[in-house]
Order: sequence, then C-alpha cells, then structure tokens
Amino acid sequence: MDMYEMYVKAVSFSAGCASTAMMLTPLLVCKDIVKKKTSDHVNVSTFVGAIFRSSLFCRQGFILNLQTVKFVHGLGLLINTFYLALYCYYSNKKMNVITTLFKTTLLSTVLLTYSFIESTDLVVTRYPIMVSIIHLSLMGWPLLSVRETIRTKKWSGHPKPILINSIVLCILWLLYSINIQNKIMFIQCSVALIFSSIQLRLWAIYPAEKIQHNKMEKHE
Repeated sequence: MDMYEMYVKAVSFSAGCASTAMMLTPLLVCKDIVKKKTSDHVNVSTFVGAIFRSSLFCRQGFILNLQTVKFVHGLGLLINTFYLALYCYYSNKKMNVITTLFKTTLLSTVLLTYSFIESTDLVVTRYPIMVSIIHLSLMGWPLLSVRETIRTKKWSGHPKPILINSIVLCILWLLYSINIQNKIMFIQCSVALIFSSIQLRLWAIYPAEKIQHNKMEKHE
C-alpha cells in the first residue's frame, strides 16, 4: 500500500468516525429528556430530520457505491430511530410526533422510490442533486433570519457546538469527495462548509450568551 492509499483510507476512516461521534451528541439531549421525564421542550424535527437525512444519504451511498457513506448513515438510521423512540415515549403530544413522522416518511418514500425506478444512468446524477438541495436547505435555513439577527443583535440559529462539528465534518467529507473524485459530493460539502462558516461568524458577532450576560448585569 503506497502513501496515497494510506491517506485516502485515513480520510475515509476519520470522516466516518467524526460523523458517528456527532450522531452520539444527542445522547445529552436524551439524558435531559429522561431527567425531566418529558420531551416537549425539544423540537421533534431535530430527530425526525436526522432520520430523514440518514435515509437519503444511505441510499446515495448505495447508488454511488460508497462504503463509508453506507456504513455511517446506515448506523445513523439505527441510532436516530432509538432517539425518536425515546422522544415519543416521553412526549405528551404523541399525535404531533406521529403526524410529523408520517409526513417526513411519506416524502422520504417518494424520493427513495424514485431512486429505484429511475434508470441507472440518470439516477447516479439526479438523485444526489435532489439530496444536495434538501440537505443544503436544511443546513442553510437559519441564514434566512440574518436580517432579524442583525436587528436584534442575537443569533438564534444552530448553536456553536453543532456549527463547529459541522465545519469539521464538512472539511473531512470534502477531502473524501476529492479522493473519490465525486463532483456532486464535492459541491455538497463545499456549499455546506460555506453555510456553516457564515453561521459560525454570525454567532461570533451576535452570540446569544452575550445578550443573556448583559441582561443579568443590568438586573444586578
């Protein structure tokens, strides 16, 4: 095995490990849910959205024959299903959870069905593009509130730990996409990296923690 092959395997392994580690961070949220014996203070879309993305990316891994992607997001499906089951168990609004899950499952089923019935030549390009649009839309939605952030001088999007984790993951998957020479995946990771970096910059300029600290000082 030459040095380049070792580098490729190292990047692939690092990206897989980092993604798996990030999937375990919601355990802290689950711990809080169990402690409070209710999950109603947590947005259900956090867990439903994670399952949705994992299902799409897992299928993309099979279409493009990417072993690391298949493994990571296959594992993500199992882990996030456990999180959602725990959320539902402690929720007092189970019908809302079921309704949200049903709508998301319906959309996922439509996209996955398309990936099976589309011709092999077209699906390798069209399906990843569809996944990219959905994934980047979910990642970039906080940027729609930039005007509100500037007005209130308070960032209300993704918290700092998630943004930092996202940037690290984007860099690793970006290197992975370069190694496998996949242009669509390269664009996915590049745009996601830009979105996460902009949001982290906004958090640094308008941190919510600073607003809270100032309020406490005035109260004192």
